[in-house]
Parts: sequence; structure tokens; C-alpha cells
Amino acid sequence: MEYTIRFALESDAIGINKVSKYLGYSWLSSAESSVKLKELLHSNQDQVFVAEHNDVIIGWLHLFHARRLASEDFFEIAGLVVSPDARGHGVGRALVDYAKDNNLGKLRVRCNEKRLDAHKFYERIGFRSNKTQRVFQTRT
Repeated sequence: MEYTIRFALESDAIGINKVSKYLGYSWLSSAESSVKLKELLHSNQDQVFVAEHNDVIIGWLHLFHARRLASEDFFEIAGLVVSPDARGHGVGRALVDYAKDNNLGKLRVRCNEKRLDAHKFYERIGFRSNKTQRVFQTRT
């Protein structure tokens, strides 16, 4: 399978939204996806890359620069998804490699403990688990 990895464009919003459902995020409308993508593309902290095959988005990666007061800054993968029919062709690895090539420093990703396939994927491409933590949340 031939594909291209590139920086996302505002016009990619519908394709990104379609692929997002494979992460379980199907509640977001195309209009909402478009607004979110536009905000991310105009942010100095965020980058979004897409994988494209025959003019169809088959995957995406959202990366952000995490600044820390008391520890080293890093880049974090906020989301990575590849459509099921494109999996097993190196698309996810290519998206991560593209992110590495376009950023400096440490790259980090957090995975839900239930996403065992994602854990295996990240370990296979060189990531190592370095801690387990709980995520707490409240409304403001």
C-alpha cells in the first residue's frame, strides 16, 4: 500500500473525523471536528499529521508540546489512529517517524490500559513503559 504522510490541512477535517471513529470518538460532528482542527493548526503547541492513500485520509497523529515547570519538556502523542483496512502496512509507524523527524526531544504517549494492541504497537516501534498512573478529573 502506498501512502503519503504530511502536515494536516483544514480541508482534511472530514477525513480525520471519519478515521476518528476507530478510536471510539464518533460523537464529534464534522463541523466540530473542523473547528477543533482549525484551532490545532493555528496553535504553536500542536501539530497534526495525516496519512493519505488515493486522496483518502487513512490515519492521523496529533502531537503537542508539553511544557513543565519542574521537569524536562516533551512532545506527547495526544492521538494516533489508522483505519482498520490500512493497519499492518506501516502507517502508524510512519506517522510516528514523521513526528520524530519534525520535532526535537523526548516523545511520550499515554495509552488506556485496555488498549493492549496499542501497547504492543508502541513497544514494537521503540517506546518503553516507564510508569503507571491514575488520571483524576473534575468539572470546573
